[in-house]
Amino acid sequence: MKGLWLMAPLVLLAGCGHWQTGEDAPFVRWKCASDNDIAWRYANAAKTEVDLKVGSSERAYRLRREPSTYGTFYSDGVLAFHDKGAEALVYRVADDELLAYGCSASLINL
Repeated sequence: MKGLWLMAPLVLLAGCGHWQTGEDAPFVRWKCASDNDIAWRYANAAKTEVDLKVGSSERAYRLRREPSTYGTFYSDGVLAFHDKGAEALVYRVADDELLAYGCSASLINL
């Protein structure tokens, strides 16, 4: 019986790593330190693409995963989304203007 109680946290943690993907998946909303919040989802099961919304816009940008030395980096050549694990930022590629920064799921008020 003791072994079952020890396994319970592992089962719960394993479930946290499962994200829905694709066109029918819900967007995950992240609160940002900037004026713009973001919403994003994985566009495919391989997690090589994300759909990203910035601020109150309903337009979703499809960004492709690109090499990164730290965290996960997605871009379409216009916008860039850099997810560093617990925090993320979004910027415009042409002029490096920050559109959203200090973004985190942990900042959402439940």
